[in-house]
Amino acid sequence: MIKMLELEKYILPEMRAIWGKKARYNSWLLVEVTILKAKEELKLIPVGIAAKTRASAKFTVREIDKEDAAKDQEMVSFSTVVKKSLPDEVRPFWHGGITSYDIWEPSRARQIKKSFLLIKTAALDLINTLESIAEMYEYAREIGRTHGVQAEPITFGLKILNWYDELQRGLENLEDKELAVAVGKISGAVGNYANIDPKIEVIVCKKLGIQSAQISTQILSRDRHYNFLTALASINNSLERFATNIRLLQQTEIGEIEEPFSKGGGSSAMPHKRNPNKSERVCSLARLVRAFTIVAGENQALQWHERSLDESANERFTIPLSLMLTYYNLRLFNQIMTGLKVNTKRMLENLVLTKGVIFSENVMLALTKKGMGREDARLLVQKVAQETWERREDFAAKLKADSRITALLTNEEIDNCLRSDHYLKNIPQIFARFGI
Repeated sequence: MIKMLELEKYILPEMRAIWGKKARYNSWLLVEVTILKAKEELKLIPVGIAAKTRASAKFTVREIDKEDAAKDQEMVSFSTVVKKSLPDEVRPFWHGGITSYDIWEPSRARQIKKSFLLIKTAALDLINTLESIAEMYEYAREIGRTHGVQAEPITFGLKILNWYDELQRGLENLEDKELAVAVGKISGAVGNYANIDPKIEVIVCKKLGIQSAQISTQILSRDRHYNFLTALASINNSLERFATNIRLLQQTEIGEIEEPFSKGGGSSAMPHKRNPNKSERVCSLARLVRAFTIVAGENQALQWHERSLDESANERFTIPLSLMLTYYNLRLFNQIMTGLKVNTKRMLENLVLTKGVIFSENVMLALTKKGMGREDARLLVQKVAQETWERREDFAAKLKADSRITALLTNEEIDNCLRSDHYLKNIPQIFARFGI
């Protein structure tokens, strides 16, 4: 069982099953037994040792904790407790010719691989959700915003398609980095295989479903882990961006979308409020995963010679928590998107909020086509548009009342400039790029 302050809420059962103490020790035992099997295959030890070890090995987390209270070395404590349960004919071969991280590294690589598969499934689920929403709202018109200010019309589907594309890239990046980190080493105390045949490393890693390192010290170089945690952080960066946009669009004054609301939830003081709590949680946890990359970067840089313990203690937090929180955030954000309320009526209301000012670029370009210099056209339309917005007047009427504009554009041409169709005509082409 994993109990870390208030983290229980954010650790889903599937991840807990991978990273709990009992799971770690079972994984260590599997690596130890697999090393014995490899030695048998190479005829280095008698046949049957691995099977006898597997059948007789016993331990409890409590026993190992008690031993570790005295030894303060978890692997030694594990090895000591298990060895006591082994028959006499097996004990001489137990943990022979290997160092602690010959067990730690392959075991952790398996945990990372299992966790990655959960994350991949969660990411694909969310990608499918985003694709469905993008397709559903492909033509749902809304105002696009830059710098937080209304810019030009887009569709809500286009916004979500952008998220879909970004998350796909994030998953592809993570898959690439996982190949480099799901790696094991069984090369001894300084990586020279002094007391173990290099073939054992290859055999064991293959049996465990991970890659074997081409070279290592007592441990794997931590650039692998840094790059992997950075890829996890990048996915969380994306989720934070998406969740932040939900929070912005849920603001009362905008009100275009709303995350699912739990009955009885909301503000404890103001019953009317429906806060974007889940989206805020995604943002909050994303920052924690991102912060872990700082530690991982220092682990890569500060490894002394062939081994020091700079990374050992902090990786007990940074690696499992980065994986657990990424998985949680993906699942949580999928819940948000699955239950998302989309107010297309409000989107249309916001689209006409500026009384046509958002179509200023169309007017400027129309004037340039009739011979006006671009900068002259920009300054002219800017002046009319800003006056219109400041006075909350109608942009079309203001344009038609300006003789400098009507000297070049007819009323019909002005009206055509103030249509959103122009901005959306290529939306289908963009969706077609994704086969949607």
